[in-house]
Amino acid sequence: MMGKKDKKMVIFGTLFEGKMGGIKDLLILLGRGREAKEMDKEYQRRKIFGPWGLKKLAKLYKGFSEDELRRIALDYCQQNLLDGIREASAELKKRGFLLGVVSPNPQFMVDALKEILPLDFAIGTQLEFKNGVATGRIEKEINRYTRAEILRMKRKEYGVNKKDVIITARSSVTHLPMAKEAGVFIGFDPEVESVIDIARIIATDKNLRKIFFEKMK
Repeated sequence: MMGKKDKKMVIFGTLFEGKMGGIKDLLILLGRGREAKEMDKEYQRRKIFGPWGLKKLAKLYKGFSEDELRRIALDYCQQNLLDGIREASAELKKRGFLLGVVSPNPQFMVDALKEILPLDFAIGTQLEFKNGVATGRIEKEINRYTRAEILRMKRKEYGVNKKDVIITARSSVTHLPMAKEAGVFIGFDPEVESVIDIARIIATDKNLRKIFFEKMK
């Protein structure tokens, strides 16, 4: 699967079992589930037209302490990771792959992922905190387009060719810009939306260990 000379990079575009996304799932745990679910319904209607909703979601985090959010995020990540992602990432790392996450989820969530998975980098949306408390504003937004830009920068930083980048994610229009920056896009949950025109592999089983070490043999 991997040559001796060329660097290879895997980007995990989808990380959690829930379909709403970690940033909304955390709001449920924080007691703001009704608002998060309403926003998700609106997002599903709007997402085909472009990024929407991150600034509104950030407002729902207002008033929560950064320490509390990090604690809840770590517990959430430990319990809700996709099947096989721990095993797949450990094995990929042994084989010399660079591993990364570029996600709209908050930075404190992707920081939690770095405590669990052997990631080389993890970049998320940066919420604003003052005196350790969320203000409800965003300092740096990561959306579908900035993800693609960051991936290009990371390829250059690590010296990885486009053909040697693999992305795994749900088959969603939101992953399309980033997927175009990779040599291989592995899409699962194909019933959600179809990006078959760019996917090299469509997997009905989203267990990442099976995808990498059985389907890609």
